[in-house]
Amino acid sequence: MTIDQATRILRRLERMERQWIRPVLERDPQPLTVSAWEAPGEPVPFDVAVRQEMAPVHRDEAWGRPWGTTWVRLGGTVPSRWADLGPRHVPHLVLDLGFTPSEPGFQAEGTVLRSDGTVVRGLEPLNHRMRPEVGADGSFEYWVEAASNPDVMQGEWTTAGPLGDPATAGEQPLYRWGAMELRLRDMEVEGLLADLDILRGLLAVLDPARPRHDAVVLAISRALDVLDPDDVAAGVPAARAVLRPVLASPADASAHTVHAVGHAHIDSAWLWPLRETRRKVARSFSNALDLMDQDAEVTFAASSAQQYLWLREDHPDLFARIRERVAQGRWIPVGGQWVESDPYMVGGEAFIRQFLEGMRFFREEFGTDTEGIWLPDSFGYSANLPGIARHMGRTWMLTQKLSWNDTNTFPHHTFWWEGIDGTRLFTHFPPVDTYNSELTPQEMHRAESSLRQGGRASVSLAPFGWGDGGGGPTREQAERAHRQA
Repeated sequence: MTIDQATRILRRLERMERQWIRPVLERDPQPLTVSAWEAPGEPVPFDVAVRQEMAPVHRDEAWGRPWGTTWVRLGGTVPSRWADLGPRHVPHLVLDLGFTPSEPGFQAEGTVLRSDGTVVRGLEPLNHRMRPEVGADGSFEYWVEAASNPDVMQGEWTTAGPLGDPATAGEQPLYRWGAMELRLRDMEVEGLLADLDILRGLLAVLDPARPRHDAVVLAISRALDVLDPDDVAAGVPAARAVLRPVLASPADASAHTVHAVGHAHIDSAWLWPLRETRRKVARSFSNALDLMDQDAEVTFAASSAQQYLWLREDHPDLFARIRERVAQGRWIPVGGQWVESDPYMVGGEAFIRQFLEGMRFFREEFGTDTEGIWLPDSFGYSANLPGIARHMGRTWMLTQKLSWNDTNTFPHHTFWWEGIDGTRLFTHFPPVDTYNSELTPQEMHRAESSLRQGGRASVSLAPFGWGDGGGGPTREQAERAHRQA
């Protein structure tokens, strides 16, 4: 197959997806009954918010002063006619707070709660769809604690500007309500789009001269032939069947192995008030729990005892669910420190106290004692750390931020880090080159092609999910993992 032929087929795919496949992913939108109340100052508890008088909310209406909180009440009923369509079609709520798709965080965020005040999940720019829990009569009701957090950098990484302080941020609303609807989602169409996403990504990194490249292009072409533009949905199962053999084709026997673990790095103190960190933790951790409920293969790693303590205080229901997942081995407390500390400027006593307090918390709350150090976002490292870590019973470390170095490339990915006292610490520097992986084929190719271990290592870790308010791992990312496994 020539390059021109492959290019034409991929252009056809782009057009078919845009004009025919995506339009049948969701249909029959149903409006919700939506009302809201803006808290006058700092955030208020759920039991205070539910007693307030709510005003109707309309799409495109402005809302949300900088750093404000608006409580939203929404409800609806699943149409009885949907029940006859079978398991392929699933009701989904779309709860758009006025997000833009430009970035996963640094925008408005939301926490979805049931009418009893327990947390369901978070809402973020790239993760704001959910399946409703429906009563016997088909009805549902939720509350959303919507935070109108500003993007304090707005594309500039050198200064926060006036939005960084409520005293100078002003009162003008930052957002406009987006779609708040119940839609019927075709899960077979969703699956086809996920299949095509992986195969298109694979083609971007495969050598065009390899037979596998031609096999994938040909399979895509034949799958598109199956689809009738006048009734795309009907042909989707057959199209997926055409793609199944190339998706099932195994990797080379000597291929690199990537272990994907869900992650949501959250700076305990950065560009927002501490009360916002607490809410970010609840949103991201509840999203991870929700994803685990949907996908039995998802695991999640989270550090920082302080963040667990905030969650225990604010949402004991979520904390209890985490305890259950830890016991199952699917939720992995990592790091053993109170927070992901600065390991460059602090002294030895501060390091030791980090471990003493963090290790005690994890033992008492979960009965676990992680053996490693988890510092994906650190900019520097004390040469004393290997010795201190070994003294505290740590045997390994993971870090990532070295990849931001603008002067020279760090030459190793899995290595022994030797401290100034001669102590060695087994250290991993994931070649995927990010602690917010999306698990795309391009990232997997980068992990394999950048690994430089002289044949002595063929395994690496990929922490996947959006951090710092992006909401952690998503179902789309997990589906990529399944298709590439």
